[in-house]
Amino acid sequence: MTKFMLILRADVTQDYSQFTPQDFQQILAEYEAWGGKMASEGRMMLGRKLTDQGGKVVQPKAGGGVEVKDGPYVETKEVVGGVYVIEADSYDHAVKLCENHPNFRFGSIEVREVDFMGGPEE
Repeated sequence: MTKFMLILRADVTQDYSQFTPQDFQQILAEYEAWGGKMASEGRMMLGRKLTDQGGKVVQPKAGGGVEVKDGPYVETKEVVGGVYVIEADSYDHAVKLCENHPNFRFGSIEVREVDFMGGPEE
């Protein structure tokens, strides 16, 4: 089966202050249930939440080398909050597997096929 990366994006302009701790527990349970369903079907290869703080952007520096900048930036409308790697029969199938994902309450999911660059799948 083909592997796909699901990149979970959240709208940072949304007002999250109305959520109670119980709301956050319920939301977390929904994410865990979706991941558990994928795992029970043998589709989940990786699923991780990204930390809320400490993001950095590494860019090439003029004259060689790289520089590190803080990110994501205040003017950013979306941030990546987590990633999954799943197995699906096709791109369309991967999209269909996302249909009931709880992340759609907060943003979007980018679906990208993993290319092993000519090598065997890992």
